[in-house]
Amino acid sequence: MPANVSTPIIWNGQGPVHIGTYDPVNGRAEQGFLTNLYSVGCGNRTLTATPSRETTTLNESCSGQRLTLKEMETSKSLQVSLSMVQFDSRTLAQAFFGEAVLKEGGTVTEEVLARLAPGDYFFLKHPRVSSVVIEDSTAGTPITYVEGTHYLIDDADHGRCRLIAHPGAPDPEHVEPLKVDYEYAGFINIAAFSKTNVEKGIVFSGINGDGQKVRVIIPRISLAMNGDFGWITDEASELTLGGQALYVPDLQTDPMYGPFMRIDTMPDLPA
Repeated sequence: MPANVSTPIIWNGQGPVHIGTYDPVNGRAEQGFLTNLYSVGCGNRTLTATPSRETTTLNESCSGQRLTLKEMETSKSLQVSLSMVQFDSRTLAQAFFGEAVLKEGGTVTEEVLARLAPGDYFFLKHPRVSSVVIEDSTAGTPITYVEGTHYLIDDADHGRCRLIAHPGAPDPEHVEPLKVDYEYAGFINIAAFSKTNVEKGIVFSGINGDGQKVRVIIPRISLAMNGDFGWITDEASELTLGGQALYVPDLQTDPMYGPFMRIDTMPDLPA
């Protein structure tokens, strides 16, 4: 056996992880049919691949004790899990079955508010707001609410406002509903649970403490969020995506791939 094949490996690796979309039409076999690859960031906690096999047994009938004569393999599977604390909107959207959509900044005219009492908070449809103008529905000449007197912009980035008082209080003279004009800057929207789960793939470019390198390509995984995601927490929230690696029929006979994954190790080669 060549020396480079028998080189022992103690794996305590780290390295970048890329996620792509499995696309057997537009992708190419050399890259596992993955397209739109992007890096998920450097704050990756763990990447695990757990192979398993299921078997059944055939018992003999000669001894009278029904001893196991043969073990037959019925299936193989591979579970994949990626845990991270640094990720972008695309990865978060994948976890919540949505799509990260860039919303360009714009202007809103006459957004209607629910009936408000003094002290009530209200959130505008869009975040990152500015130039907020609130009026009532008085015919002809609507009453304009004064910022700082009738309402506060509590947090412009979140579009969070609070009503202080109606004009003319304690004898309200306003006419419902209240309407708001404002501008907003661009943001990314995720409509959660609006998309079917898109099959993804993972490429890991790893290196261990001894400088040994490995590249792992898992072309097709039904990735979904595993466990909980903490929106309020004292520490960095951990996002875990996982799922079962799926059979890739077009790679079954590829000499460098198997039906589930490809592993390339790069030990020191002889000169």
